[in-house]
Amino acid sequence: MNVVEACGLTKTFGGKTAVDHFDMHVDQGDIYGFVGRNGAGKTTVMRMLAGLAAPTGGEAHVFGTSPREAGASRRIGVLIEQPGLYGSMTAVDNLMMKALALGLVDPKAAVQDLLAFVGLEGAGSKKAKTFSMGMKQRLGLALALLGEPDLLLLDEPLNGLDPEGAREIRQLIVRLNEERGVTVVVSSHVLEQLGKMATRYGVIREGRMVRELTAAEVDQECSDFLQLEAANPTLALAVLQERFGALNLQALPDGAIRIYGGADAGEVGSALNEQGIAVSALFTHRRDLEEFFVEMMGAEYRG
Repeated sequence: MNVVEACGLTKTFGGKTAVDHFDMHVDQGDIYGFVGRNGAGKTTVMRMLAGLAAPTGGEAHVFGTSPREAGASRRIGVLIEQPGLYGSMTAVDNLMMKALALGLVDPKAAVQDLLAFVGLEGAGSKKAKTFSMGMKQRLGLALALLGEPDLLLLDEPLNGLDPEGAREIRQLIVRLNEERGVTVVVSSHVLEQLGKMATRYGVIREGRMVRELTAAEVDQECSDFLQLEAANPTLALAVLQERFGALNLQALPDGAIRIYGGADAGEVGSALNEQGIAVSALFTHRRDLEEFFVEMMGAEYRG
């Protein structure tokens, strides 16, 4: 079941197109890593999915209806850009104010439960302005979780955190997904942490969806491969397919061949030499997660 579905979603500001015929599909139970460089349109997409901004064109559906409908909006938790905290109020008061606005049956119990869940049970009486960046992100997450939403939209929740803080927020997101069944869409430049929690990914570039893929597909594309260049790439590919049928072979537009599946470079070179095929290049390469996504986001990306 698609919890989130966007079709042709478009948003323009003063004649400038920020989101351009954007398509997106998020399944129930996903931790959906939303990846793109600064200015690619991630936050604008998130705001439209949350019902905080109206699209110029196209449609966005959450739980089968418009995110601006009351039935859908109450099922969405949102943490976009900076947490909306009142610095002069305590953590408990920040949460209570929203809990009362939502009309929760037992707001005090809900607030205490969430403070414990995000690890702030000992800081409830402290004013938000005294919190560290990590504590503010935890409190923002607790605010987003009031009302027990089924979908959580998190825009750069790891931004500005030290490695330990980023790890703690990542662990909280995984717990939400596994223990409470919350579907999560999370954007982040911290690809190392994102790679440890995402089950699916979507890559946005210049307002358009470049590609959606599963974590397993990312692992496959980031796996080790041999790359070779030969005098006759068509014949070389045919020889390799016959000799190494169990391996995954990919012919590139420039004539190079990539071989996935743990091929031995010596055996590959020997097989081609036996057929009189000259090999001009043969090397092992591993493409890490950052390199993989940077290729799709564009060379101008700076994480």
